[in-house]
Amino acid sequence: MSLVRASALALTLLFASAAWTQGRDPQLDALKAAIDKARTDQVDALSPTNFGDAVEAYEAASKDQERGRNPERTKATIAKGTMALNTATATAATARQELASPLAAREDAITAEAPKFAVEAWQKAATRFNDAAIRVERQDLKNAQKRGAEAEVLLRDAELIAIKGKVLNEARGLIAKADEAEVQKGAPRTLQAAKRYLNDAEQEINRNRYDLGVPKNLAAQATYEARHALYLAQLIQSTLKKEDDDQFGMEELFLSWEEPLKRIAGELDVQPRFDEGFLRPMQDMLERVQKQQSELRRLSQDVKDRDDQLAVLNRETQRLEQRLGGVSEERIALQRRVDAQERLRANVASIETSFTPSEARVFRQGDDVVISLLGIAFPSGRSTIGDGNAPLLAKVQRALELFPDASIVVEGHTDSNGSDSANLILSQDRADAVKQYIVSNFGRNPERISSIGYGEARPVATNETAEGRARNRRIDLVIRTGQQ
Repeated sequence: MSLVRASALALTLLFASAAWTQGRDPQLDALKAAIDKARTDQVDALSPTNFGDAVEAYEAASKDQERGRNPERTKATIAKGTMALNTATATAATARQELASPLAAREDAITAEAPKFAVEAWQKAATRFNDAAIRVERQDLKNAQKRGAEAEVLLRDAELIAIKGKVLNEARGLIAKADEAEVQKGAPRTLQAAKRYLNDAEQEINRNRYDLGVPKNLAAQATYEARHALYLAQLIQSTLKKEDDDQFGMEELFLSWEEPLKRIAGELDVQPRFDEGFLRPMQDMLERVQKQQSELRRLSQDVKDRDDQLAVLNRETQRLEQRLGGVSEERIALQRRVDAQERLRANVASIETSFTPSEARVFRQGDDVVISLLGIAFPSGRSTIGDGNAPLLAKVQRALELFPDASIVVEGHTDSNGSDSANLILSQDRADAVKQYIVSNFGRNPERISSIGYGEARPVATNETAEGRARNRRIDLVIRTGQQ
């Protein structure tokens, strides 16, 4: 035999030996795949004894094959496991009918991550559900249903505990840390606020565990207040310690708070005065920021308008130069469009100055003018326009008089508190109420006014803060000027 043929034969025998050692019975792989699928279908929970027998048989067959034991023995063990799994699957089908409601509760608890956030409650509920499933295996359906009903109660409790844990645990941990650090002595009001927000969040979850918009906002506020309390307590404690050696400790504390406000005021060209506290300089800075934002929007729109006009003029000039007739009519029409744009800008500037920043924002969207009514007030969850809105709506009337021929779209918007459907209905009701008010009190043509509710779909600010949510609760009046 040649060296090459001998080497090839040796390699063939080597590979064959490796394949014999490492190869697996296809039936064993099929049993493994069937077990994995059954576990996905929750057969392990619905027929725990039979499923456990199938898994035990699979593991025994795997070991037998790894150790090179009698293949017939391995095949017999695989057959035993397959039979046990078939029994488990059939029993699980019965359990799905007999334990349908507890099974749904179990799935909801798993979705809520009860095994992670409600360990003790989950273990107790899972044990009771397991008892019910075993009763089904034994065909003791009466007791299976009884155990299932008990398991359902425990599973719903575990689900609720888990939901609360996911939403509230961060705030709970910080408040516990604050209590341990005796923050109550230094920052009692702030710590109490944190606990109040936490309690409100828990009550909201108790009312509806599946609508977590409000509880999450409340929990976030509780987390902030707890951190705030920890910071204040530490700051006050360090200041009081310093005051023991330095009688000016508290004064230095307040002066240190003024410094960042002074820097911000300097950037805004505002002269801050702290002789009456912090409120006045902060209000001055807020008003300056709002004015600058308004001016920036106006300048941006002016630049866009100028660019648009220049482009139009260039196109029209080229056309006019190519034509011999009708030049004066074309230029007259062009000038009218330019004049209309100037009037629109003047009207927008006039409307903008008539509202305070807390009443409304006025801006342009192309040729449309938008009056975003931030100051209009409705009773909570209702669409009634009270008498307190009369001064603001009187300003709206004067603004609309500048556009006698325009069509108007009244848009209703809400914050994210509450369900999507409730917010959508509420925003539509409020938009309809404002439309009816305009028709009844302003004498506008109802055919040229429409209303639409967007619910929480179009926020203009974050819903994580009270200020942001207040800005999102608004009525937008979109004035279609029809300018070309």
